[in-house]
Amino acid sequence: MSESDRQLALVTGGAYGFGLALSRHLLATGYDVLACGRTEARLEDAQAREPDLRVVRADITDAADLDRLCAEVLSIGKPLDMLVNNAGVSYACDYTSDTTLSRDLARAEIETNFAAPVELTRRFLWMRREQGWEDRPATIANIGTPGALFPLEPNPLYSASKAGFHMFTMGLRRQLGDTPVTVVEVYPPLLDTGLGPDLDLPGKEHFGDQAIDRFARFTVDGILAGEHNIHPAQIDFVADLVQRTEAVADQINPYLGRADGWEESVVQRQSLPFRDKAILPGSP
Repeated sequence: MSESDRQLALVTGGAYGFGLALSRHLLATGYDVLACGRTEARLEDAQAREPDLRVVRADITDAADLDRLCAEVLSIGKPLDMLVNNAGVSYACDYTSDTTLSRDLARAEIETNFAAPVELTRRFLWMRREQGWEDRPATIANIGTPGALFPLEPNPLYSASKAGFHMFTMGLRRQLGDTPVTVVEVYPPLLDTGLGPDLDLPGKEHFGDQAIDRFARFTVDGILAGEHNIHPAQIDFVADLVQRTEAVADQINPYLGRADGWEESVVQRQSLPFRDKAILPGSP
């Protein structure tokens, strides 16, 4: 396959753990892969392991870094065919603990696990429109977690932020249903990726590099096969929970819709100051 024929994928958090394994298997299937991450040393190590991997340092929660990341994509000179929203953070927290109550642990998880991938998805779709790629098939693959479907007591912020991203993914799939963009959600099993070093994972020695590599290969195969929801057989309850949610959405959504003139209304309301600011503690 010639260089010009190779499709391009962007993998966030693609230089370490599950993201690096995904990048490796995408390379093996014939993709060009651009991996972004926040840590220069990890990016250099990833490129040393996978010499064909393109890397760029970028913090997806930083708007300027997102600008630079999108510019890097465009500089490659070919359409971006796949966006893999893999970057995430997880911290143990306990709202009876001084550690949790005395500092803001929520913002990093909400921004990294929810707000940033939503924004990157918006930029990807806008890039497709601006660059004239909208008729070209593409994939948005969002790496979720079974913990998005039920509360995880040791790290409820991770569960909550991923639950928000899960709902966004399901809604996005419905909105893009008549376009060439396939929206995929991936539910990894328990894997020791280093995401939650402050969590006690029983039997974590069995969920290391080999398990990560197996599920990454399984994920890439599923993405390329056009599957919408990817999970291993041992967590079949995921499919049941997702199907139940979809069934409820099918019942409710026909009764909802966007009002005439909704776009103008949204723009006008966004230009207003935050009207409830005065009720916040310490506000003037």
